[in-house]
Amino acid sequence: MTPEAGEQPGPVDQDAPVSPYAAAEDRDIETSLRPRRLEEFIGQPKVRGQLDLLLESARRRSRPPDHVLLSGPPGLGKTSLAMIIAAELGAVLRVTSGPAIERAGDLAALLTNLGPGDIVFIDEIHRIARPAEELLYVAMEDFRVDVVVGKGPGATAIPLEVAPFTLVGATTRAGLLTGPLRDRFGFVGHMEFYDPPELVAVLQRSARLLGVDLRPDGAVEIAGRSRGTPRIANRLLRRVRDFAEVRAEGIV
Repeated sequence: MTPEAGEQPGPVDQDAPVSPYAAAEDRDIETSLRPRRLEEFIGQPKVRGQLDLLLESARRRSRPPDHVLLSGPPGLGKTSLAMIIAAELGAVLRVTSGPAIERAGDLAALLTNLGPGDIVFIDEIHRIARPAEELLYVAMEDFRVDVVVGKGPGATAIPLEVAPFTLVGATTRAGLLTGPLRDRFGFVGHMEFYDPPELVAVLQRSARLLGVDLRPDGAVEIAGRSRGTPRIANRLLRRVRDFAEVRAEGIV
């Protein structure tokens, strides 16, 4: 019986070379390898094509696009696509995560400080606290937040306007999202594992950026060991590069 998308078959060392999770020491390098534009993004043709239409429509209407939900296993490019959406629209990107939003007030503070057209990226959105999620419903639909002042019968809800924004939510566990939250996303895209030719293309691009002499057979070998995940492919490329510089005259 195979695990569901995004689930691990057992305890996982998140810093291991074949873990799909981001390792702390690799984040700066990962950022340098991220595509900046949609045309640079490799793989996920269905999601990429739909996003292209969404963004072009938003540009023509001069309005923020619909809220976007990206689901799928870790390491497939959800964060990269959130950054690309902001870059394509020339918008400010505000980044947070579900576990970081513990109270409704945390989310209200973020939303009330947005500028028009800002992109809000919430990673692991399935882990957002329920009170904050309920506040998010109104913000996504009506661009306002209701801040409750006081307690008990004397409590008063004060509505505060929020600048029009686009929420990009990312989740590895789409099944844990509540129906009301999921229904408020106008665009839902599911990220699939990459096939070997797509991973080879990812590796070739990364090798150029890193200045690595990557032979075709080396790219195929690494791609075959990457579990369909670009993050793993790039991590293996960096590990193999280190070995090659010492033992193989820098040739992978």
